[in-house]
Amino acid sequence: MRKSLVAISITAAMLAGCGSDSIAPEKVNTPPVSADVTFNTTQSIMLSGQLDGKDAEDKVLFSIVNASDIKLGTLTLVDAASGKFTYLTDATEGKEVVQFKVTDGKADSTSTLTIDIKGGDPLYVHQWHLNNSGQSSFAINRGKAGEDMNVAGAIASKTFGEGITVAVVDDGLEIAHPDLKNNVVSGGSYNLITGTIDPTPFSGGASHGTAVGGIIASEGWNDIGGRGVAPKAKLIGFNFLDSDPTGKVTSVQTFENFVKSHGGNSLSDYARVFNQSYGYSVPYPHGFDKDELEVYADVATKSADGKGAIFVKSAGNGYKYFRSAGTFWLPGDYFSARTAGIPANNGLPFHNSNMSTDNANVYNLVVSAVNAKGELSSYSSVGANIFVTAPGGEYGEDNPAIVTTDREGCTNGYAITEDRPSTPFHGGLHPLNLDCNYTSTMNGTSSAAPNTSGAVAMIMSANPALTWRDVRHVLATTATKVDAEIKAKTVKLGTAEDALEYTAIAGWETNAAGLNFHNLYGFGRVDVSAAVKAAQEYKTVLGEYVVTDWAKSADLTTAIPDQDLKGASDKLAIEEDLIVEAVQIELTANHLRLPDLAVELISPAGTKSVIMTPYNGMVYQGVMDATDPNDLVTGYDKTPMLSNAFYGESTKGEWTLKVIDVNSGDYSFYKYDVAGAITIPNEANGELKGWSIRFHGHKAS
Repeated sequence: MRKSLVAISITAAMLAGCGSDSIAPEKVNTPPVSADVTFNTTQSIMLSGQLDGKDAEDKVLFSIVNASDIKLGTLTLVDAASGKFTYLTDATEGKEVVQFKVTDGKADSTSTLTIDIKGGDPLYVHQWHLNNSGQSSFAINRGKAGEDMNVAGAIASKTFGEGITVAVVDDGLEIAHPDLKNNVVSGGSYNLITGTIDPTPFSGGASHGTAVGGIIASEGWNDIGGRGVAPKAKLIGFNFLDSDPTGKVTSVQTFENFVKSHGGNSLSDYARVFNQSYGYSVPYPHGFDKDELEVYADVATKSADGKGAIFVKSAGNGYKYFRSAGTFWLPGDYFSARTAGIPANNGLPFHNSNMSTDNANVYNLVVSAVNAKGELSSYSSVGANIFVTAPGGEYGEDNPAIVTTDREGCTNGYAITEDRPSTPFHGGLHPLNLDCNYTSTMNGTSSAAPNTSGAVAMIMSANPALTWRDVRHVLATTATKVDAEIKAKTVKLGTAEDALEYTAIAGWETNAAGLNFHNLYGFGRVDVSAAVKAAQEYKTVLGEYVVTDWAKSADLTTAIPDQDLKGASDKLAIEEDLIVEAVQIELTANHLRLPDLAVELISPAGTKSVIMTPYNGMVYQGVMDATDPNDLVTGYDKTPMLSNAFYGESTKGEWTLKVIDVNSGDYSFYKYDVAGAITIPNEANGELKGWSIRFHGHKAS
């Protein structure tokens, strides 16, 4: 039995080894194959494509043969294994030809990728506010690369502002402009003087609103001009700042016309965004226009089936000086400081944006301006009421302004023939502006506001379900901390070398809710791409909107000591626990030299907001008739002010108001229609008489 098993095993082994001395054929490698591919693309729109290549036996890898062949845009090989790539260009036309290689590690195949570029906006490359590459935008000096609103990512991902209507409330809007007409709602605008549907201004020189409209929604990819922040948003125009050349309409700016142009009836109530690149500066405290405030509140909170609307408001252009009552008002050292090459007015704003009570209105989203270097524009008004900042540029001659639409023709608008040679872009000789339909000198917070309005349209387009409060939340939580290393602005209390200093404008500070805030920039510069992404992914539930009653202090007689950091203070205990979205105060304080006073508000969490900076332009007391009760200004009288610095904090706890006198020395100012400096004598002590506080927000969860 055992022998049989052995024999079988030997037989099996012999069978298994049968043919074992023959040689197996070598595996033959098939080289990879590739094919030429062609794609079409458009300026600023991200192209996603795939290279063509494969191998019969093995996996392959793709690569670009010579990256220096890429001349017109940025090509990124997203996945070397599959050949997936992206391509983005600022060019309006051209052809990109690039060799690519496919390899299996043993053999290669080379083919050609061709990208045809067609369609764009020739002035886009000069619009630093959209994409800052360090261009000059036809000025003498260049900006700083990267200091922009980061629009490119949102545009590349195909968010354009579609479905959102923006109302341009201005001196009018040239609705027939070739770069605006396709985005203008047909029959949707209104002339407040003639009652027609064409709000084009009467004066050929009135081009402000047309420039504003172009910043918001100049048509994209039409092979002319530049591009708006929201290039497919819709526009309607109202000539609220226009004047009637016949004299029949003595004032366009009536309450009735305010209602018509600000969403108060069917002429404008379908707009989701209202751009207000206008404002006023006055040298004395004043209160709200209650009728207008009621319209703002109603439209902001109840329009669009309860989603509401956003009113975007320019902060003002009065940092150095401002115009009021037909003349200019300037700090007393304005001319001497210029001669000495130092900042006037202790480096502080002469027009604090809170001096204009329409800017202390919560329903106005107030915007300051930054320039092409990422710093505060030299003219921009600022304050605790600033919500965000956006590009406004400088004046367009030495340093870049904003490139946008102008009134048509070389006899209208900013870019007229007579304007040459202030900028080579104006006057009809530049190949990109032969018809003078565009300007390179639009600036001011008048430009920062429409940049923000366009951003709001993009946010709303990315997520139409967002409410007005959601949009504000998105802006506050995605804004860029611009000018991050800016130093605090301080003033000395007296002239002694060792005099104490008061911090009138702090550096960037983080509040108790973790949000960065600065009195110059609010929550920071608008970041369109980050905001659009946040809107698309938005899951925050803010809860029901709550506006509290005014919490009032007792009647006070607290002395404000002259030139003393201690100041006069008072506290109010708040029991209600809300999450702050905005805080308003009303202040009553007697003082016969208001520029001496700084006003602070301190939250229970310890966050301090300087709501009114000292050395401001509240100088009317220097020219008032003290014997006329209607002209007498004794100080603040229930004067409203707004701060956004406490966003996200809790209302519950003790809030402290503090009024500090920083100057016991001389003080003077200039009123341009009066010869010489005007001195305001010092009053040793003022008096804090009372204050109130009101919160906008939602219940804490």
